[in-house]
Formats: sequence, structure tokens, C-alpha cells
Amino acid sequence: MFSLRTLPCPNCNEIINDSMSTCKYCSTPLDQFTLRAAADMQEKVNSACNEASNIRNYAGAMWVLFLVRLIPLGFIALGGLIGMLGMFLIVPVRLVIWLIRYGAIKTGDADFRKARYNIGVAALLWLPAAVLLALNVLALIGMGLK
Repeated sequence: MFSLRTLPCPNCNEIINDSMSTCKYCSTPLDQFTLRAAADMQEKVNSACNEASNIRNYAGAMWVLFLVRLIPLGFIALGGLIGMLGMFLIVPVRLVIWLIRYGAIKTGDADFRKARYNIGVAALLWLPAAVLLALNVLALIGMGLK
């Protein structure tokens, strides 16, 4: 099946598709090999942006679930605790995977800059949770020693 991929024109940055031989905006001749490489890069940038947004959402959901666990109904609190711990474990793993896959991308794409920002936000949301969890574990250990 044939599908068109979109990418910014190498000359004018207007969005074009990879089947064009000349840019319809600036009339620059387009090389198919270069277009395929640029379309591949654009797909990688798009994936990086989507994954960064998801990771940021996971980190935010971790804090929502942290608050849900404070609801005094046993099964809701348990669900919040399990969900929070799950997100607490997922976020750093996904952060590392994102950095390995996409951290070295060099592009001027504004969406990719936002993706890097989202990764930073996710890390900043995760760090206080790590501190809180460590303090809780230390408190439980301290109570066990008494």
C-alpha cells in the first residue's frame, strides 16, 4: 500500500509530501533520496513528541493517583496506591528509553523542543515522588526498629 508522508521543505520549511519533485511553495527541486531521509526524520520527531507527551501525562497521573489514595474508602485508596506505584515505576523507565531513542536528535523543530520540555517536566514531577517514597520507606523502617 502506498502512503504519502509529510515533512517540511528543506528550503522554505512549508509542509510538503514525499512524492513531490518540486516544492509547490518555493519551487525548489526535491531529491527523492533526501526527501525519504527527511520524512524518516520527521516520523522519528513525531514519535518523540508523542512519547514525551505520554510520559508527562503518566507523571501527572501519578500525582492524581497519589491524591486518590488519600480517599478514605479502602478499595479506592488501594487502587490509588497501586496505580501511583505503577506510574512511579513506569515514568523513570520510559524517561530513560526516551533519552536513549530520541535524546541525540538534532532538529530545529519547535515541537521537538516542546517534547524535550515535557521530558523535563516529567522528571521534575517524578523526583519529589521519589523523595516522598524514600521518606515513607525510612519511616516504616524506623517504626519497625522501635
